[in-house]
Parts: sequence; C-alpha cells; structure tokens
Amino acid sequence: MFSVAQTLLWRLSSSVFTDIFYVLNLPRCYASTVDKYQIQHEHMTKDECLVVDNFDRVLFTASKKNCHYKGGLLHRAFSLFIFRASPSTAGSLELLVQQRSTSKLTFPLLWTNSCCSHPCVNYDGETEEANALGVKRAARRKANHELGIDITRCLSIEDIHFLTRIIYSASNEPEDNMWCEREVDYLLASILPPNLSVDCSYMAPDVDEVAATAWLDLVSLESLVEKEPCCYTPWFRKIVRLGYLRKMWQWAEAKVSLSPPHSLQAVGELWDRTDIFELK
Repeated sequence: MFSVAQTLLWRLSSSVFTDIFYVLNLPRCYASTVDKYQIQHEHMTKDECLVVDNFDRVLFTASKKNCHYKGGLLHRAFSLFIFRASPSTAGSLELLVQQRSTSKLTFPLLWTNSCCSHPCVNYDGETEEANALGVKRAARRKANHELGIDITRCLSIEDIHFLTRIIYSASNEPEDNMWCEREVDYLLASILPPNLSVDCSYMAPDVDEVAATAWLDLVSLESLVEKEPCCYTPWFRKIVRLGYLRKMWQWAEAKVSLSPPHSLQAVGELWDRTDIFELK
C-alpha cells in the first residue's frame, strides 16, 4: 500500500514523464513551434525594411523589429489578395484568407488577407519602385515562404496587380504594449489560373507563419468581419468596412469576365495608384 506522500510523488512523476513523452512525440507541425518565437525573432532582426514618409518616399532602412517595436517606424508594406474561381458556384470568386500563426509576434491567431509583409533590402530587386516591381517581388517571395505557393505555377510578376496604397497604424492585438504596425501598404491582387481553382497541391503553408487557411466569398467575409471583428487584423477590418474589399472584388470579377482592351482599361481606372488613402 502506498502512503499518501508516495502516491502524490508517483502522480507527479507520471505527469512529468507523460509531458516529456508528449513533447518528444509532437507531430512535425507542432514540434516546429515548440520554441515558437525563435524564428519570428530571427526575421525581426534580419529583415531590413524601407522606412518612408507619409508620401512613401524612402528615408532610410531599419530592422523589422525597430519598425514594429513600441511606437514603430512608418515603413513600406504590402497586402496581397489572392482570388480564385469558386469550385462550387459558377461565375463567382473566392478570396484566400489566412489565420496568422500563434508564433507571430504581431496579431497572432487573427485572420487576415492572403499574405502581408514587406519589401526588404536583403532581397534582390525589392527596392525597385517602377510599376511597384519591388513590392510585387516581395509578395511572390512571401507567398512562397508563408503559404508554400509554388510560384513557378502561379503568381508571376505579370499576374500580381498593384491597385492602390493605404496608410494606417495599429497597436498589437491582443494588446501587449510592445508591438505595432505603421505602414504605407500597397494593395496587391492576383487571380489564380482556372486550372488551379480546385487543385490545392500548389500550396503548403508554413506552420510557423500560418495557422489555417480558408477560401471565402465576399458575402461570407463581410458578414464574419461584422459579427466577429476581434477575430480579424485591424487593417483587414478597415479594408472590409471602408468598402475596399468590395471594390477589389468588383475589379477581380471584371478582370475575369472582360477581355476587350478598352474594358480592361476601364477596370484598371477604378483605382487611384498615385494617391495614398488613410485608413481611419
């Protein structure tokens, strides 16, 4: 018969052993995030962002950490919106949205648009400003990194379209008084080729970046953001509430359905690419 003390010690030992066994036998997707912040801290210190003024003129470069820490520094960024033809509803489009990984230092586990990041001086060609080529190259790089998208099959530079720029700032959520966003953000859109609408073999998200993905129609997205705003990043909430997402959807639908050159030109003119619009 065990004494009370022996029984308690056995239970504690058993619990510790079970926990150790569990950690050692985690699936790959969980094991990679045991030290879940290490990779994000490496990106924060390694990546050099473009610090800009309110008119998107480059002033100097700074680490991703310095751009996001405490009050942060205004820097150049992009938000990529990837559309596909709906596999279930003919003539309709769906948007790829992602839930940010729990290991993200900023806005962990919040849902947002397909991919968000920054052009960095560390990578060739990402400082080029003509035709927004630098941010488009950054978008391809990060779509491959975060979402595991095979950029040899889709997302060519020609298939990524610069629509407009927004400027915004936001404190981290959940609030931690450490991190923030302050960005001049390029809104980019791409429409996947029809043959990739159902086949998802071109995509394998990195669990250190992305917790989950979903394809949603416009009505569902607008409803979800309205009902559960705290589940979405502040910039995505504002893009939805201020009508930018609906306008983007109209652009994408027109892009898919219209082929004459004059029609495509009219679609492009829906957007002002010279101004920078503040999200309030």
